[in-house]
Amino acid sequence: MSVIHAYTEMVDRAAPASIGLPIAAIKSALTMIARRTACLVAHVQHMWAMRLVTRFSAHRLRDIGFERDWDGSLIRADGGPVSACNCQ
Repeated sequence: MSVIHAYTEMVDRAAPASIGLPIAAIKSALTMIARRTACLVAHVQHMWAMRLVTRFSAHRLRDIGFERDWDGSLIRADGGPVSACNCQ
């Protein structure tokens, strides 16, 4: 058996290390982190906006599509949900 034949046989049996798998896992993790961060930012912005809106008078609330519930909380005039973020 020659040296070249032995080398070719060893190279054929060795499985090449795939660099695509770790890169795909890192991309997936970064995508998940970016989505969660965007959801968190949207939630905080929504809370700040709703804190400002709660100070509005009943007349101004009706103008922008909200009304006060019996306990003072805000509800949408059309009955839809008040929250803006649908993240889980």
